[in-house]
Formats: sequence, C-alpha cells, structure tokens
Amino acid sequence: MKKDSAVKERDSGFTLGELMVVIAIIAILSAFVTPNLIGWLPNYRMRSAARDIYSNFQKAKLTAIKQHCLCTITFHQPVGGTTYDYVVFIDANNDMEYRAVDGDKIIAQKLLASYRSVSFDTSISGDGLTFPNNDDGLPAIGFRTNGLPRSNTGISNGTVHLINTRNRKTSVVISQAGNIRID
Repeated sequence: MKKDSAVKERDSGFTLGELMVVIAIIAILSAFVTPNLIGWLPNYRMRSAARDIYSNFQKAKLTAIKQHCLCTITFHQPVGGTTYDYVVFIDANNDMEYRAVDGDKIIAQKLLASYRSVSFDTSISGDGLTFPNNDDGLPAIGFRTNGLPRSNTGISNGTVHLINTRNRKTSVVISQAGNIRID
C-alpha cells in the first residue's frame, strides 16, 4: 500500500519539461499581443479623454438647468497654482471667469496629461479650441438655465479638437442649440 501512495504522489503535478512548454507558449503569445496593445492604447486614451470632456459638458449643462444658474467651462484656467486644461464651475456672478472669491464653485477640473499621449490639436486652431475668449482672455463657454450655450457676446458654440501621438484626431462639439457630440 505504501508503494502505491508513493507512486501516486510522484505522478501528481507538472514536470519541468511541461512547465517550460507552457512558459514558451505564453512568451510567444505575448510577443504577438504586446505590439497590438501598445498601438491600441493611445487611441483608447483619446476616446477616453473625449468622453470625459463630453460628460463634463453635459454635467455643466444639466447643472445649469437644475440649479438655475450659469455653469461655465474655461480652458487653460489657473486654480491654486496649477493651470488646468479645463475647469467646470458654477458661475455665481455670470461673468464667465473663475474667481473663488466671487463664490464660484468648481464642479470639475481636468488635465489632459492624465490621459498621456493626448493633447489639444493646435494644427486646427491655435490652441485646439474654437470657443470665444472671456474677459481674462481664456476660451470659455457657459450654459444658461435653459441649456443654451453662451459666451460674453451672446449665444455661442465651439469645438475642442484633440489629437494623440499616433496622429488620430477627434473633436467634441457644442452647437448653438446646446447639443453636445463627439465627432
């Protein structure tokens, strides 16, 4: 009986040869998958950045309607020593300029650097944005209580143009009717 149990213990498990074959198969598969993953990542990050901008624009629009206030998005906005690519805030005094001392409340603040390999597409417009500037000289757009976008000069529209390191482009567009879409 002891002989049979010793044989069974020896027969269980993997041999070194079997383990080496499995490791070789995994290495070969990863050699094929890694380049595809590396090529896919910048496009994924750009789509993620575009969806995030789209979501924050929608959030600004819904906040304006729900809270009966102007909700503004400014680009290249400095806040507390950091210049954010865009800041979404409740604009307490309707001037389309972020000032905490005026009672403006930040809803979202984002840096495109967090998406690595994504930036504003400056080849389409000087800074990748087509929004009118506010009095501080920063591109800005706000949503009124009826959901329509405005600038300092009245009803407005604009586009955020994005590009990644693989030269793929996408845009987030706000129409004068307040529709927001990703192109």
